[in-house]
Amino acid sequence: MASKKGLNNTNLKQENRGLILKEIATGECSTRIDLAKKTGLSKMSVSNIISEFMERGIICEQETEKTEGQGRNPISLCITARAPKIIGLNIHRTECVAVLSNLQLQVQRIARTPLTDDNSGDFYPLIFRLMDEVMVEEEWSNILGIGVGSSGPLDIKRGIILNPPDFHGLHDLEIITALWEHYHRPVYMDSQYNCAALAEKYYGMGKSFHDLLFVGIARGIGSGIISDDKIFHSVNGFTSELGHVSVAWNGNHCSCGNRGCLETYAGSEVIRKRLVQVTGEDKSFREFCEEAARAVDQKSGTERALQIQEIYSDMMEKLACAITSAVNMLNAEAVIIGHAGCNIPDYYLRRLEELINAQKLSANYRHVRVCKPYFREEAHILGCACAVLSKIFEGKEDFYLS
Repeated sequence: MASKKGLNNTNLKQENRGLILKEIATGECSTRIDLAKKTGLSKMSVSNIISEFMERGIICEQETEKTEGQGRNPISLCITARAPKIIGLNIHRTECVAVLSNLQLQVQRIARTPLTDDNSGDFYPLIFRLMDEVMVEEEWSNILGIGVGSSGPLDIKRGIILNPPDFHGLHDLEIITALWEHYHRPVYMDSQYNCAALAEKYYGMGKSFHDLLFVGIARGIGSGIISDDKIFHSVNGFTSELGHVSVAWNGNHCSCGNRGCLETYAGSEVIRKRLVQVTGEDKSFREFCEEAARAVDQKSGTERALQIQEIYSDMMEKLACAITSAVNMLNAEAVIIGHAGCNIPDYYLRRLEELINAQKLSANYRHVRVCKPYFREEAHILGCACAVLSKIFEGKEDFYLS
């Protein structure tokens, strides 16, 4: 049994700073009174931390718009324009994206480049160029850190991208070491879906939930788990892989070596190919989703519409099979369907919600909500900055005050 470690005064102060910053940056609290009520800290403790933030140019005070009646206008606490920034780096099998973000997860600058068999041999120079591009007119001394979100599998403890499938022959990339040696700023890595889950928890649709599951549907299917308001990590540093939960024990062969994996039935590319086969048209997954939505709105009963409906309905059934198992294990309050899954018509996501709630163990006692992310298809990209922010908000790092 692991022993508990006590917190000294420095650790407690660090946690309190992170908590106050989180409440302001995510828009949960905007006054000292609200902060004291929400955090349970004394008014004096809150004021001391706010004063320190103000001295360092992180927080400022401003009057809100004039209100009716007498009395002073309330004073709101805001993140300043000159407050430190974060760089997020998303590494996917088809492209790399770098973003410069502020503490409110608002994009200041973004740069993208395809990742292909032709340029993958220059992987590190490629990502350095991307990051330098978003750093135009910004000082590295004002960067809190670099957050990396990537396709998996990953070893996040050692900061290594292991061997993602269809990854242009790239494997065992020591990404944290490479970025630290090049930029000399703190670097943190997580799966792109854990990053997306954090973005939604702090700033988006997950704010009101303590336990949630983010499901990213793309060529593969990834997952991020929030449990008791924190991202879930196993002790060995590996991340969750919902896409490799089997929904048919003797089913389709998967690139991972197993059979019946969810992503072989419900990945966006698998669904797109099925739709191409029945329609004879080579369209994108997004375009097919738009057509499916129109068919629902128009209550179309054509043979083509019925064939498309059958494919999407089967997709929801397969997703429900795996997600219900995850909900039963995790007691998730909500499921957020992201990445290319944002394009799935609402009609089918409502059907997915119905299936999960009908099949889950506690069917009569609580309702699990299924929704799209606030940040839509960019959740996994913007969320990369949250790999850094989570360390600060949870009081595990205090480098923004160094």
